[in-house]
Amino acid sequence: MDPRARRFLWDCILSVIREGRSVVLTSHSMEECEALCTRMAIMVNGRFRCLGSVQHLKNRFGDGYTVVVRVGGPGPAPVESLMQHRFPGIVLKERHRGLLQYQLPSHAGSLASIFSVLAAHRGPCHIEDYSVSQTTLDQVTGDARHEGADVGVLPALPLTLPSLQVFVHFAREQSDEEPEGAAAPGQDSALEAPSPGKRLTPFLEDNSYQESTV
Repeated sequence: MDPRARRFLWDCILSVIREGRSVVLTSHSMEECEALCTRMAIMVNGRFRCLGSVQHLKNRFGDGYTVVVRVGGPGPAPVESLMQHRFPGIVLKERHRGLLQYQLPSHAGSLASIFSVLAAHRGPCHIEDYSVSQTTLDQVTGDARHEGADVGVLPALPLTLPSLQVFVHFAREQSDEEPEGAAAPGQDSALEAPSPGKRLTPFLEDNSYQESTV
């Protein structure tokens, strides 16, 4: 799907959500999930790994910050030396000519210290520009796929009973020939029988469930 068509589809889904309806979306694109979802469940190798809001999953499974530095001049060697010296534990994830991408664990440095160091050495190290961002869900799940392990960045944790029961009961209601609350003869079924979306909405909006306990 080209970017314009994808954006059009996103807008259609968001318009449905704004009307108060529930949308269940499956996608391999973490960017798409971040843009459209208020609560996410992630599966790896066919197994449920986690459930929670986008920000909660980032905080729990994302490890710190992604630092991208673009270097001009003679080369990136001075910047590499600087980053290793000032931020022990930082990992160089990608190098392409003058573009360096680092993964910095949250315990290895704060946002203030990162910006302070890069700003102070911008001239001597020939730094053209830099950016610092929170680790994305795409990077988190991408690391798990690249490792190819059953236990990786997203640990296998058991589903909590309340969360599991909701999905089991919801699926069972859809398969019942005479679901509870069906309209009696002569009644308007559209008015009497709650839609699947309305039955699922209370769970999606209920904050009493412990997020990411799966």
